[in-house]
Amino acid sequence: MRRALVLVLTLGSNAASLAAQAVPERSQAARVEPAYRRTPTFRLDPFRHAMIPHWGFVVSAGAMGENNSVNFADARALIYLQDQDSLLPSDILNTINLVPEGRGLTGVAQGEGGFYLGGPFGGHFGFGLSARGRGYGAFHLDDNFVALIRDGTGSQPSFSLGSSRGTALATAEGGAHAVLRLGPLGSEDGVHLNLGFGGRYIKPVYFARAGSTVASGDEIRITNDSIIIDLEVEVAHTPEVDSTLNGKAGIATDFLLRLTWPTSGFALEAMVANIGKLTIHNVEVETRRLRVRTNSIEDVADSLDSFDSLAVTDTTDLRITLPRIVRFMASAWANRFLQVDLSATLPVKGDFESPLAVDVGTTWRLIRVLPLRAGVVLGGHQGVGFTGGFALEGRNSFLQVSGQSFGGFMRKATGVGGRFELGFFF
Repeated sequence: MRRALVLVLTLGSNAASLAAQAVPERSQAARVEPAYRRTPTFRLDPFRHAMIPHWGFVVSAGAMGENNSVNFADARALIYLQDQDSLLPSDILNTINLVPEGRGLTGVAQGEGGFYLGGPFGGHFGFGLSARGRGYGAFHLDDNFVALIRDGTGSQPSFSLGSSRGTALATAEGGAHAVLRLGPLGSEDGVHLNLGFGGRYIKPVYFARAGSTVASGDEIRITNDSIIIDLEVEVAHTPEVDSTLNGKAGIATDFLLRLTWPTSGFALEAMVANIGKLTIHNVEVETRRLRVRTNSIEDVADSLDSFDSLAVTDTTDLRITLPRIVRFMASAWANRFLQVDLSATLPVKGDFESPLAVDVGTTWRLIRVLPLRAGVVLGGHQGVGFTGGFALEGRNSFLQVSGQSFGGFMRKATGVGGRFELGFFF
């Protein structure tokens, strides 16, 4: 994985260097505010608005959700059958057949929305304050469990939940970020150095986690004349929002290093964000058990009603590591109208883990104040995704709207995302 990342970044940097050229006079590149040259990414970015060129405020919101199997056409078919009151259990089971063998069923979701206020102090320092809510969600059904439905019982006699799990976290946060601008260094056309740093005060609003207790030896066994189910699932959650808000908040820190060569329209950037942990108070941990011995599928359905807690085993404090963001980016003006951006986001481990993702984006400024954007996403959970959007960048305000599809386009997409940003300058 490290070798692959180094290769991607090396090739991307070399390609961007070759494509970059001296910015022609009177071209769009020469007239664009430096803050707008940092193309907004669709992913979580605490420095998203820290470089706005004037004092002002920004209202923004964004969300995405994806899975690795079910596309929009399949989902719409299930919704249609449900609306017609003709959805059968077999229709849902057939959908599981779409899950790739060996990968299990995986899904992730992220969302944020909030407010930013800030601007520059002179030409070398910028500062901003933000307040927002943020949510994370992820689930994984182990392939051993999915195989029970996808492959039937002919492949093996028994199945288990394996590493199946699901996690959700919602937070409220307030942050302060600063950008120190140095340069040009060496000469009038030299490199500009931007150093960004900041922190966010984070309160957990809600937390839930469920997963199989693998050590219990859970089993699902289906034969010609019997069904045997013996499962234990551990569930941890905060029963009330108020009890969590009264707990101890955490601090997340963010850092940014950006080098720009304005004359050649080239930039390199590295960002590390979400460094920190949360302590969540009053988390109820319980074990839920399902035991079935029958020869009737109807009895199994009835037994699901008894899939309840044995007892609350503990009320404790849990310490959660935030999903850390490590991202590298290169951007260049390929000609007087076109900016190309290449970024690589390293894998995240833990409750909200995600694989390596590479984003390639383009910004077309045929009209200076109306950039049009399009790009592709490589890697991630889906392999291929598509992005698009536009912006209106005026003297006193800006508007940015973007959308993204994962794993395909339109009906074949297995995920979707959207982002909206509206800013006003004083």
